[in-house]
Amino acid sequence: MIGKTSSFIGAPRRRAAASLLLAALVWHVLLAASPVRAQGAFITELKAQNAHHFAKPLALPKETKPPAIEREWEDKLTRKRWKLSKGPITVEVTLKKGGPPDGALFMSPLLSLKVKGRQVLRVEGSESFPDNPIFLVQIAEMDLGNPYPEVVFSTYSGGAHCCSDTSLLVSCVDGGIWREIQVGHFDSGPLGVSDIDGDGRHEFSMRDNAFLYSFACYACSAAPYHVLRLEGGKIIDISAHPAFRDRQLQSLKYIIEGAEEGMDANGFLAGYVAQKILLGEGAEAWAFMLKYYDRKSDWGLEACSVKKTGKGDCPPGKTLTLSFPQALKRFLKETGYELKK
Repeated sequence: MIGKTSSFIGAPRRRAAASLLLAALVWHVLLAASPVRAQGAFITELKAQNAHHFAKPLALPKETKPPAIEREWEDKLTRKRWKLSKGPITVEVTLKKGGPPDGALFMSPLLSLKVKGRQVLRVEGSESFPDNPIFLVQIAEMDLGNPYPEVVFSTYSGGAHCCSDTSLLVSCVDGGIWREIQVGHFDSGPLGVSDIDGDGRHEFSMRDNAFLYSFACYACSAAPYHVLRLEGGKIIDISAHPAFRDRQLQSLKYIIEGAEEGMDANGFLAGYVAQKILLGEGAEAWAFMLKYYDRKSDWGLEACSVKKTGKGDCPPGKTLTLSFPQALKRFLKETGYELKK
């Protein structure tokens, strides 16, 4: 009886043990799936945090573009000369074949600028391959501190996600001397200007290219709305100007709409925090980032503890690995996004 009784009592215990084991296995599966659940919570909280911005339609001024000549990828190369005039300014674009060893395969746009019939500048754009130059030229009022509008000259070099080579031709205060100002190389095709706030002046607007590839792949990286203006002969960043607030909200909306389960969290969060800083909500976004950033990713976390060499190299033994919040804080400071907590 004692043996039978022991056997009888042992069965429930074995069943209980089996139940506990099953529960443990279920719990293990749930824990393994927690990143997916967290990702769902990530998106839900992200949308809830910003819902108040989109309760009403955004009031976006009509965007207007200046006079331009443009050669696109699909255009057949049947012309050898393009011309654009506005008031005393005349721009003419011709094509120049590249040099050896593959000069026949390359061609670059050559811009000639005349003011009141007098040639003041000649500028060569980037070569394009294969034998298919792509360019954009605009005559646009950008700087009120000189007597003439500016000339935008942007050419496309080709390549994955690259690059528009963009410059401005600008007169001095009295209009007697003209010079070329390099704006930079930017993602995608030729970069033009437009009047995005309706004040009669034209600006460059784009995604801030600094965020692409910084903490994730190109397609995995969110980037804030970036606005550049010519002021006193210098290119300045005016992204946070109140006149562009609704444009920044539109960018925030696009960033949020791009959030999806399984995405690279850190590439997204870097751009999201920067976008919220431009809207005066950096502290809120920073707290959100601390809650959801990917602790396992090591993309973009290497830094140099001392000043890099003239070639941009970190001296041996001076490389360190930061956490994502540390790396992001340093990156935001370097790129001009002031985080106010």
